[in-house]
Amino acid sequence: MTKKIREPGSLEDQADDINQTAPGMRLETLVYIRWLAVLGQALTVIIVLVFFGYELPLLPIALLISASAILNLLVSFSRKPSARLPNRGAILYLFYDILQLAGLLYFTGGLTNPFSVLFLVPVTISATNLSRQGTFFLGLVTLVCISVLALFYEPLPLPESSLVLSDTYILALWAALVLGTAFLSGYAWLIAADSRKMTDALTIARAELAREQQLSAVGGIAAAAAHELGTPLNTILLVSEELAQALPPGSDAADDAALLHNQAKKCAEVLAQLSKGPETERFIQGTAHHNFVALDNLFTLITEKYKDSGKEFTIQTEGDMSDIPRLYLSPELRHGLGNLLSNAAEFAASKVTIDLYWNESLVRVEIRDDGPGISEEILSRLGEPYMSSRRGKGGMGLGVFIADMLIKRSGGELSFSNRPGGGAVVEILWSRQKLEKSDPFSN
Repeated sequence: MTKKIREPGSLEDQADDINQTAPGMRLETLVYIRWLAVLGQALTVIIVLVFFGYELPLLPIALLISASAILNLLVSFSRKPSARLPNRGAILYLFYDILQLAGLLYFTGGLTNPFSVLFLVPVTISATNLSRQGTFFLGLVTLVCISVLALFYEPLPLPESSLVLSDTYILALWAALVLGTAFLSGYAWLIAADSRKMTDALTIARAELAREQQLSAVGGIAAAAAHELGTPLNTILLVSEELAQALPPGSDAADDAALLHNQAKKCAEVLAQLSKGPETERFIQGTAHHNFVALDNLFTLITEKYKDSGKEFTIQTEGDMSDIPRLYLSPELRHGLGNLLSNAAEFAASKVTIDLYWNESLVRVEIRDDGPGISEEILSRLGEPYMSSRRGKGGMGLGVFIADMLIKRSGGELSFSNRPGGGAVVEILWSRQKLEKSDPFSN
């Protein structure tokens, strides 16, 4: 059976938002590229006419180059240079560039013109920045233009003694351009897609970590407020109790004093809950020295969140309890370990076991569940963004990636395996010195 990886819903929603956003390109980038093309085309024509003395059909060539220049000016004046063209707009922009290049090549030798290799440029730009459908469309247009130019074109006015290319050679040029277009666009797309995935996943991870830190800061503010309010509230309790005793029983004033005392007592109970330390998991304070806990207490705190999952959590220790590691319960550790324990709780049959081992130099944590285990096909790739066995079931494959990133940020190393008798095993290794001295709030 396949081991599914559970992902927190908030992360999936953020990933959906990113993936549904159509990619595009900055208008300024496309304008600069077209200006380079226009200048290069004009300079090439001038060199061919002046230095080589070839007679070219100057009027249609000049019209095609001028059209690109005029269109570039219109686009530049109609939009801000910093504007970002949507996916469809950028595709139409590059679509025109392909047709304009095909027109120039038609009047200058077709595929026998060495500049025919420039057909690869628009498709490569699209593959690295635009959608897969747009790149496929531009690649198809490029292949059609290459095929037409292999059959129909105006020959270059070369001297009679010049080498004449055979039909077989032109066919070879056609094949080279077709294969080059397909390979280069496909390769560029894969590289760019992988880069986009990593960027999106890191963006989500940073946002989630920032959210955890904000929540921790709120807890710290609540604790500080509870502490500051404690003294005046105790004074109100004392005075209201004395007033209730001093006033005539049954009088309106005595009833009001008793009501005041009861309400103040309820406020004191609420503040007492807010003032409880990390051992109760009421909140985690935002100041690092308030979150200095022992290793076993850390996992006790985190597993309390999943006590309603119906699974049994067992924490086993192996080491000298008088020398147990103490560390800062930072948002990185809380969220990273929480993701891993959440996965184990969801896919365990009934029990999750957490083994804690430490010595003078090493801290090792092993999280084991009695579920079906992790499928071999994804085992070696766990930790990569968007790698999940929950395809089609809402999972985006970001939970393990974020956990791995946060654990590494704390100085740990994460690995996954399967137990011989069934069930998944997650092992985390830290250098004890790094773990105990890692204070994310110190800066």
